[in-house]
Amino acid sequence: MSYQILPNIIFIFSILGIVLIILRRLPEAGAEAGNQAEEAEAHEILQDKGLPAQAISKIKVAVTFAVKKSWNFILEAKDLKPHAAAGYKMKKLFAALPGFKKQDIHPVLSADVKNEQYYLDQIKQEPKNLTLYDALGKFYLEAENFGDAKDIYQYLVNHQPASPDFQARLAYCFFQTKNYERAAEHYQKSLALDSTQPNRYYNLGLSLESAGKTAESVEHFEHAAGLEPAPKFYVSLSAAYEKLGNTDKAREALQLAQKLDPDNESVKEKLEKLVKI
Repeated sequence: MSYQILPNIIFIFSILGIVLIILRRLPEAGAEAGNQAEEAEAHEILQDKGLPAQAISKIKVAVTFAVKKSWNFILEAKDLKPHAAAGYKMKKLFAALPGFKKQDIHPVLSADVKNEQYYLDQIKQEPKNLTLYDALGKFYLEAENFGDAKDIYQYLVNHQPASPDFQARLAYCFFQTKNYERAAEHYQKSLALDSTQPNRYYNLGLSLESAGKTAESVEHFEHAAGLEPAPKFYVSLSAAYEKLGNTDKAREALQLAQKLDPDNESVKEKLEKLVKI
């Protein structure tokens, strides 16, 4: 019995020796790993959702690369065919290691099916395509799943901090989960990148007001109204002024809202109450 096990043991140790030799010749693998280092928390969150993480250690990169190279070397050295018993056994062994993928598996996905699994499968096929993560994030937003959407956009912001859209969507998620300070922080980052969005000034004002910073919210409501006069901007501006005890400014803002929307009963009622004060 031992004479059957011994060749297998020698064969395995030979493979390990090949792997070690290849590892010594893989400086490019270590460099690639350094470039792929990302924020650990964001990746852990996505991994919990079943999404592939892009940040991998130098060891994992090197081992994965070595496994693939050594597998090709073994097949060439021993002239093994796919149907050979030893080749089949070794393929099963290598398939259990991280990073080894079956290249012939490409699930067919229908563009008509728009559920969570659809987007997850798309991302698994193209883990570096950030557009797919954004699509999943939008799906979560439409489903009012703000917790999962927040995780996705935190990941995207970590990768593309200069995207005003990703910053704004992350801010919106924080607002919906009642983390108003963080919402204001990311709306400010979004507006620093693109200051032409009146709704983002408005949302920044709402975030600051909800965080108890009413005085700071006023300038952002005013800025939003300056970019695009809209009843809701003036209504929120009026409410902020009223909280600050400035009834005249509150009334003035509601009057501007009424000019834009004369049939708005809510604005009319609020204005009547302020007139009586």
